[in-house]
Amino acid sequence: MKVLLSSIIFICIFLLSSSARAHWMLVKDESSLSFVSTKNEHISEIQQFTSLKGEFNPEGELQIEIDLASIDSGIKIRDTRMREKLFLVDKFPSANLTAQLPESVLRLAKGNSILLTLPAELNIMGISKTISTTIQVTRKADNGIVATSTRPILISATDFGLTSGIEILQKLAGLSGIGLTVPVNFNLVFVAH
Repeated sequence: MKVLLSSIIFICIFLLSSSARAHWMLVKDESSLSFVSTKNEHISEIQQFTSLKGEFNPEGELQIEIDLASIDSGIKIRDTRMREKLFLVDKFPSANLTAQLPESVLRLAKGNSILLTLPAELNIMGISKTISTTIQVTRKADNGIVATSTRPILISATDFGLTSGIEILQKLAGLSGIGLTVPVNFNLVFVAH
């Protein structure tokens, strides 16, 4: 009986520590990042980036790479213009986000969730700003982790040097205006490796 109990305790400790030591990779096909843009004051449209890469290590160092060329607005000419005139993807192919995950996320038990506010560093076009994200992190039964924004993150074009690109897009499309702030939402799925 004592040997059985010792074995169970050892297995539990091993499983908990192996989860904490895991290297977590983003599952591209199950993850999403979208935003809402507004033109002519009252017309809002949902757009997304279809190519994301990401990971976090056992120390909780999170890195997300957003392929800016993967912009998908549902209109090909607009996507091309955004790549070339707004994001300048030839010079700045990606936006990057880094953050330090707290221990509570790294040790989250299967089937449990935690709500937290996480500061993160966002770099777009070589300009870095600290942003605040409110997310729900859920540890799935299959050893996956899902991180979902519970409030939109407001990203200002002014903060990241995007206003001149927006002005160009506005002129090309013959619009009276394009909003300079967009709410961003995400759902990121990670699996342990």
